[in-house]
Amino acid sequence: MLPPVDLICYDGVVAYEYPVLIVDDTPEIVRLLETHLATFGFQTRSAGTGDEALQLLADGFEGPVLLDLKLPDYEDLDLFHVIQREYTNVPIIIITAHGSVDMAWQATVEGAFDFLNKDESLLERAYLSTKNAVEKLTLRRQLRELSDDLRVQRPFENIVSTSPAMEPVFEMMQHASGSRVTVLVSGESGTGKELVARALHDGGPLRDKPFVTVNCAGIPEALLESELFGHEKGAFTGAVARKIGKFELAEGGTLFLDEVGELPLVLQPKLLRVIQEREIERVGGSRPIPLDVRIICATNRDLQTEVREKRFRQDLYYRLAVLPIHVPPLRDRPGDILILAHHFLKHFSVEESKEIDGVEPNVLKMLTQHDFPGNVREVQNIMRHAAVVCSGPKVSMGDLPTSFLASFRPTSIPNSRSFPGWGPWMDSMVREERDIPKMGDVEALLIQRALDVCNGNLVQASRRLGVSRATMYRRIEKLGLRRV
Repeated sequence: MLPPVDLICYDGVVAYEYPVLIVDDTPEIVRLLETHLATFGFQTRSAGTGDEALQLLADGFEGPVLLDLKLPDYEDLDLFHVIQREYTNVPIIIITAHGSVDMAWQATVEGAFDFLNKDESLLERAYLSTKNAVEKLTLRRQLRELSDDLRVQRPFENIVSTSPAMEPVFEMMQHASGSRVTVLVSGESGTGKELVARALHDGGPLRDKPFVTVNCAGIPEALLESELFGHEKGAFTGAVARKIGKFELAEGGTLFLDEVGELPLVLQPKLLRVIQEREIERVGGSRPIPLDVRIICATNRDLQTEVREKRFRQDLYYRLAVLPIHVPPLRDRPGDILILAHHFLKHFSVEESKEIDGVEPNVLKMLTQHDFPGNVREVQNIMRHAAVVCSGPKVSMGDLPTSFLASFRPTSIPNSRSFPGWGPWMDSMVREERDIPKMGDVEALLIQRALDVCNGNLVQASRRLGVSRATMYRRIEKLGLRRV
């Protein structure tokens, strides 16, 4: 797991790592916010004009900005747009009076971190929103530092990990990479066994030679012998020409036998002979062909159990496991989850020609709470899906695969099947008793959002909300909502 938000304590009071900039031309509001935030350990700076705020940012201020929309030198969202364009990593929390709520909502659509009304909830909301913004900045810094550490410390470039659980893997890989010894890589599906095999090849003396892969579970048993060793013309029905097998194609380099535990018993003695004699015979051939091939195998099975159950030859097992490397599952190295997600998202963003600046905090929380039974491959698939679907600057919950969201479905909530991602979303938004919103406020926001998304089509919005048109009319009138 990532370390918690960095905090410093002075005389029992928590001090947050990042300061807060309050931009408001009303001194009473500034003093009120400064005093309130200071009680929770926040250091504050203030500016009465937009130009003062921009000067502080230019001087190197780092931290959330609480921004009033009514300033003497900037109108509406003008200053918001300037800060957003020139200081892309600064979380902006809009402070607005009742008459500017629509504008504040527009700012959140365009990327503002949050907006606060100047009402009785201002101070309470200011603390919670500022705290969340600081946590986001800290998490972003930690990810950046982890990425930097990764570039410096990772001994094999294509394997992304900073977990202590992977240290024995890297240690064994260091021993094996400069050798031609046969290696057996074990681990659950999706842990990256082929990446380990490729890293051993690329990091050793055979890096400029062929790296040939055979999936022993993906080739029918009747064809596997010919696929491995090749065949001569006329060796069997359909053998109309000589075929060079994978062993010969890997001459001078590495042959990677993936899922070697699936190798049929009838072929195991032949593989054993190849390892012992360093030569093969094509199917239908009459002369041995000498080989200079390094063999790396991988399996998601426990081969020692397979040996005891007589499904795998003991002598072959000992020949393959001269140097065993076990890759731990992702659940045993949870600290790698976010760094892997960051790595894959960066890669797929480039692949999709998109500028995606990371993921939203509630998505980060969901990722760290998932146990990832599909291991690294599951993280890769989730971030590939997100990169394809994402249309904004950051990955949101709506960009995640439905199957992933469904794994969080709260069983106690009726109709949660329709909105599987709402459980963790509620968990992230409502953390304490004081976070619980009024039912009317939630209803008003939901109905207004439905109307906005449906472009004012009341029939469509009511259908999506599961209520009648008459009910919608009554609720809109009672709550004082607008139609587009």
